[in-house]
This record gives sequence, structure tokens and C-alpha cells, in this order.
Amino acid sequence: MMKKITFLIVLIFIISCSSPLDKKFNENTSKEDLMKIQSKIDSTQFYLLAGSMLRLKLQDNKIENMTYREILEQGEKWKVEEEKRQEELKRLAEKARKEQDERTRLLSESIIVSCFEKGFTKYNYEDYITYKFVIKNKSVKNIRAVKGSITFMNLFDQEIKTLNLVYDESIKANSTVNYNAQTDYNQFKDSDKALKNKDLKDMKVKWNPEKIIFEDGTTLE
Repeated sequence: MMKKITFLIVLIFIISCSSPLDKKFNENTSKEDLMKIQSKIDSTQFYLLAGSMLRLKLQDNKIENMTYREILEQGEKWKVEEEKRQEELKRLAEKARKEQDERTRLLSESIIVSCFEKGFTKYNYEDYITYKFVIKNKSVKNIRAVKGSITFMNLFDQEIKTLNLVYDESIKANSTVNYNAQTDYNQFKDSDKALKNKDLKDMKVKWNPEKIIFEDGTTLE
């Protein structure tokens, strides 16, 4: 009776150890081995195993010394590490996005630039589109200089032209200033022609703040 029990224990042990995953990798039999393994594990694990084999080979690891199970376990470790890395990247991206949103909010709340007149003029045989802007410092600090851009759009929010705007004269806290500007007019550029010929009332004007330098030396960007 004891011999039968012992035999059964040995038989169970042999069967449990006969999984194709417990076989050491062999290049010559790998195709057949993988076919057997494929029926024992789910597709996710199988593709992870195949990918891990390739990665180990590219890293010049001697996978002949590893069983398929060990290769799969290594792949699962890499998978966990990659998931952690991706989560960290997501957290960093979300943090950066929130910080950028906060900077944009502060910029938008600190300074407003609006175009209240657009015209056209000729000077010394050159053509220019002219603009009159009003700049309002909504902050509690004097501004030394401001940088941003003005985008002119049609009523369907399609961009006509974007202009860079730099104003480097003092603007007192909670006050406004007027600023006159002009840009060269190129009759061969569609954007210039559209901007020249369209009335300001038929356009949308968007102020895009980029950087504010305050007189106390601090900046916002």
C-alpha cells in the first residue's frame, strides 16, 4: 500500500513538472515548444513570452539557460516596470498640464490686449496694415514689458493671420494704455489680403499672452 502511495506521489510530481513551460529554451525545438505552450496559457501571456524571448536575445542574454517559465516571469517583471513607468509619465504630464493651465490663467487674468481699430496706409511707397490696441494691466504690480500674439479669425474661428506683439513700456497697476502698431502689407499673400479687406467687426480677435515682466523683476510666463 505504501509503495502505491509513493508511486502516485512520484507520478503526480512528474506530471506537474512536465509542463512545456518548465522546459529549457532550445532554438532547435522552440517552434514545437511554443505550439505546446500556446495551448496552456492565454494569448496575452503567450505574446508576452514571445516578446520577452526576442528582448532577451537582443540583449545578448543566454536564454538557453532559462526555462520558458523563467522567460515569461522576466517578461511579467518588465511589464510591471513598464506599467509603473507609464503611470509616472502620466502623473508628470498631468502635473505639467495643470501647472501650464495655472500659468495661462494667471497670464490671462493679469493682462488683456484688444484691437479696437484696423486700417491701411501707404508711406514712402510702402503699404502697411495699421492697428490700434488697448492694453489693460489687471494685476496689482506695474508691468515693465509684455509679450504675446494676436490672432485674427473669421466668424467661423478660422485663422486669418497671427501677429507677434511686444510692448516694452511701463504699464501701471490697474491701468490701461493705447498702443499703435503696423505690419508690412504683401499684396501677394492671401492672409494679408484677407486681413486688409475684412472689417474688424467681421472678425474675432484673440489675445494669446506669453510672458509678462514686472517692474519688481518677477516674471509670469
